[in-house]
Amino acid sequence: MKGFCISLDVSKGTSFYQGFKAIDEPITKPKKIENNLEGFNELLKLREKIRKEYKAECVVVFESTGVYHRPLQTYLDEHDFKYTIISPLLSAKVRKSDIRATKTDAKDCASIAKVFYLKELRIYSKIDEIYSDLKEKSRYYNFLVEEMKRWKIEFRRLLDIIYPGFDKIYDDLYGDYIQSILMGYSHPELIRKRRLDTIAKFLEKHTCHKEAYCIRQAQALKEYAENCASGCSSKSYLVNQFDIVIHNLNAQIKHLDNVLEEIVELAKTLPNYDFIKSIPGIGDNLAARILAEIGDIKRFNNASQLVAYTGIDPQIYQSGQISGLHLKISKKGNKKLRCLLYLAITCMIKTSRDIVIVDFYKKKKADGLASRSALVASMNKLVRIIYSLCKNGSLFK
Repeated sequence: MKGFCISLDVSKGTSFYQGFKAIDEPITKPKKIENNLEGFNELLKLREKIRKEYKAECVVVFESTGVYHRPLQTYLDEHDFKYTIISPLLSAKVRKSDIRATKTDAKDCASIAKVFYLKELRIYSKIDEIYSDLKEKSRYYNFLVEEMKRWKIEFRRLLDIIYPGFDKIYDDLYGDYIQSILMGYSHPELIRKRRLDTIAKFLEKHTCHKEAYCIRQAQALKEYAENCASGCSSKSYLVNQFDIVIHNLNAQIKHLDNVLEEIVELAKTLPNYDFIKSIPGIGDNLAARILAEIGDIKRFNNASQLVAYTGIDPQIYQSGQISGLHLKISKKGNKKLRCLLYLAITCMIKTSRDIVIVDFYKKKKADGLASRSALVASMNKLVRIIYSLCKNGSLFK
């Protein structure tokens, strides 16, 4: 028998809260509060009321909003509230089960309370600060990667205008060597005007290469520049823009490397990092970011819960002539964790590593599964292996 709960419908800036002693048995009316200390203190008063009048404890229940519930969650942690966070999909499903499903901010409190009384929910404990920091750093790293993509797109656009065909001569356009050349000579005309020894000395000064190599590269640059038909003059605004983009791109690359280094160093302080990294094909980068998305493995009671959290559990729908087999995965889970697992599996397959996961993938393919389906099945197996290693505290063998 579940006891008292305080149900909250959280939104941007304001929330509605209501107390319940059982399903459809409210002890207060829905009340609107501001999402600040004065508003949250109303929850403290209601908790004290429940303790005094009913001699009972209560659980705060609210939906996950991604952003807006975070101040509330921090407040609840600081004041030792027991609370549970539910999925908006779950509360919507319960609300729509009514014959006349209506949705208002006030009635949402009752819908959220119904979820608490009808479903088995996990009571949250204060997450260890290190897991929270690790996840935030990982999400910030993802943001920087997306920013980097935009800088690279603009860089390649300007490069094709100013230095057409340059990418056919050099493969790694983002290495220190090429970036130093482009920062020093932002237009082919500048290379044509410089003497060979001047270019060679510039390359020797700004790269780690020796004199003989720099002379050869200077000769290749001079030959390219002499035959280059640039898409703009050296006085064009595009050249100034190109110079700005190159400097910002290099700063972004260095910042991205620093953040990744911080993520790995922080992850190394957690015990499960070594267990995940022991799997062949998963290096420092992937191990740290997978750990950041999973968090504390103790919050999952079994491997199936972690699979569901990842969103790679198969949908089940069986009715009449419909067998319920060969349906798509739910995708109701952590999208970023799915991406990381997909990356890990594809790396293992491409490098043809002789491990059980690659053998499993090949077996599924041989059984007639499509490549994508076999890959998702392998992701499922990888999640279960990760769960087993972390729970048992053992390295991969």
